[in-house]
This record gives sequence, structure tokens and C-alpha cells, in this order.
Amino acid sequence: CCSPVISVFKSLRGMPRLLYHLAFVQCLVWIGNTSWTYYSSQWFADSVYQGDQHAPPGSEKQLRYAQGMDDFSTGGQLRSGLQLLSALVIIALLMKTSLRPRLIYAPCILIGAIVSFLAGFAVGHAATFAMLCFVLSIMPETGSFAIPFGLVATLNKRAEEEGKQVSTALQMALLNCCVTVGQQVCHMVLAIIEEHLPLEKALPCVFILAGVAHTLGGTSALCLDDKPA
Repeated sequence: CCSPVISVFKSLRGMPRLLYHLAFVQCLVWIGNTSWTYYSSQWFADSVYQGDQHAPPGSEKQLRYAQGMDDFSTGGQLRSGLQLLSALVIIALLMKTSLRPRLIYAPCILIGAIVSFLAGFAVGHAATFAMLCFVLSIMPETGSFAIPFGLVATLNKRAEEEGKQVSTALQMALLNCCVTVGQQVCHMVLAIIEEHLPLEKALPCVFILAGVAHTLGGTSALCLDDKPA
């Protein structure tokens, strides 16, 4: 029953160091991305606007909660628009310039680090500031979808030309697993924080975690060995 798992680990042995480096970066990036993807709505409603979902209808806290959710919805639409535009810009830079992928990927991640620290330390109850941070927080996610998988595909194409046996599907699966690892780490840390703090104060802490993870991921991405063949 363990043979499929053993065969997977055997297949991973001997793969290029770049793949393991990308996997490490992907884990860190998705710790930060998960903070924004899963907890932004609660952050707007509970922390920024100090609302309460369970407050009596028509009360000030219930109205604040509704306003926070409205701002989250507006920010989500702007965020999607920025993701589309930034993805097109990344593709254009990769195709039309000689910039190495790491020099595009790392700034995307570090933008996420900056806005995460701002969300954790500086935003407070400033709604417009919160929306700006929320919109810009899409940059690490955009980079993580565009660049690591492209690097793996390029790496494998080069290996095939050299007559080496490669498993693109397995390598892509490894990167996807790293997304899941990052998500689970983020959820677990927030659960631990909530044991000691109310949700309103715990949510800024999880954005500080995102800032740390993105800082480590961005600096590590700068060291990727993405030299052309």
C-alpha cells in the first residue's frame, strides 16, 4: 500500500535544485496569500470597521459590519482587475525583455510583504488605506501563478532536448502541494493566535505573519538560479 508513495519520493530524487528552491518559495508565498484570500473579509468587517455579524439588526455594529463587507466586495473587484493587468504585464516582460524571471517574481512578492506589514501595523481603522493594501496584496499571487510553473516548463523542455527523462506533471504537482502546505500553516497559526486574542486583534497578527513569509519568500526568490541555458 505504500508503494505509490515510495515511488513518488523516488521520482523526486535527482530533480534540479531549482525545483526545490521554487517549492520553498511557493510555500512561503502561499502562507501570505492565504492570509489575504481567506481572512480579508473578516478583517474589513471586524478589525477595520469594528462591526459584528451577530449584532442586532439595525445596530451600529451591524451597520459597520455591512459597510466593511461592501468595501471588501469593492476591493475584490479592483483586485481582480489588477491581477489581470499585472499578469499581462508579467507575460509581456518575460516575452519582450531580457529580464530574468526572478527579477520580476521577487518584487511581486515583496509588494505583498509591504502591504501585509502595513495591514498589521498601520492600517488600523482607515478604510481607504485598508482597501489599497487589499488590492495590492494580489501581486504575490499573480507572480506565483505566472512564474514558477513557467520556469518548470522551461527547465523540463531543456532537459528533454538533452535527452533526459522528466516528469512535468509530478513537478507541477509538487508546486501545487506547496500551495496547500502554505495554506495549512496559515490556518493553523491563526487558530493558535485566536486561542489568546479575540478575532478583531488576531487578524492583524496573521497579516504580520504574511509580511514575514513574503519577506522571506521575496528575498529567497532573488536567489533563484534562473540563468538561461
